[in-house]
Amino acid sequence: MAAPAWKSASEIADGYLVLNQVTLKRLLPAELTSLQQELEKATRETRTLVVAADDVEGAQKRSRRLLRISQAVVVLQSYRSRMGK
Repeated sequence: MAAPAWKSASEIADGYLVLNQVTLKRLLPAELTSLQQELEKATRETRTLVVAADDVEGAQKRSRRLLRISQAVVVLQSYRSRMGK
């Protein structure tokens, strides 16, 4: 992996990187595991953010971030199940 797992997870959460078959094919099994752990950590951190009730933009940003992370986790888990790892 060119970047550390925490950096890749952050880029995924911010929308700068999208996981797909091609990007995952380049990673070793240990890198896939560390990326999944970092994505789960990013999910926990994002869910702990408290957004004010009147902050619509902040709530949308948090929701989009959670959506991107959960989609990446689904793609990663699907890839790993097909590869048998």
